[in-house]
Amino acid sequence: MRAMGERINEPHSVIQKVESNQRKLDIFQFVQYCEALGLDPSETLKVLKGNNI
Repeated sequence: MRAMGERINEPHSVIQKVESNQRKLDIFQFVQYCEALGLDPSETLKVLKGNNI
């Protein structure tokens, strides 16, 4: 979580809350999060839409 926080310039506590579903990401943070994980944000949204999330 600390490494991810460093990648997107957020405290690790933010990452922990996102991953435990206690905090939502805004669209800018979502893009940063995807890019830090090596994912394409638009493709990730398609997957999420397909899962009705």
